[in-house]
Amino acid sequence: MKGWEAMLKDFYLKNSDGKKDDSLFFPLVGYTPNAIGGKGGSGYQTQGYDFFDGNDHKGHPGHDIFIRDKNQDGVDDATGKPVEVVSTSQGVVVSIHLNWKSSSPIRGGNYIWIYEPVKSRYFYYAHLDKIFVRVGQILSKGDRLGTVGRTGINAYPKKSPTHLHFVVHQSVGGYPIPINPYMELLKASLEER
Repeated sequence: MKGWEAMLKDFYLKNSDGKKDDSLFFPLVGYTPNAIGGKGGSGYQTQGYDFFDGNDHKGHPGHDIFIRDKNQDGVDDATGKPVEVVSTSQGVVVSIHLNWKSSSPIRGGNYIWIYEPVKSRYFYYAHLDKIFVRVGQILSKGDRLGTVGRTGINAYPKKSPTHLHFVVHQSVGGYPIPINPYMELLKASLEER
């Protein structure tokens, strides 16, 4: 992945406006860090996690950010509209998964991976309904990515409240290591909203 990241950085620098902005933007429009599950971000658990375990990984190296959706129709109860997911950072879209079906074994359902070249981070947005971006697209912080949905093995069943699963990995020598963005998300909300 180390060589691949070098190519991504080069691609990004040649195709972006060159501005470097490494602060984060809160990923759900109309929401604040109060929507993050677990008291004080305690839903973040990395025990037994390895990126290369793929769909069979252990732990929960991310945050679930819940929306107001008691009837689980994927629409915000207060606004009557889907909740938009926006990019927390600048970067380039490196992977998406569309058209998740309930028979699929993909845990994240419809998802997006974004590589951010300033800090060499990967951002993962899962359980989406609609996706508005494509692989190779250059993004700025706050760009629309999609809408929150109920796709994915753990998000689809009625036992699960509607939420965005949000993960950040730091690349260390080409190896993606999960990092906890909780404190950055708290700060991002104060700066950006």
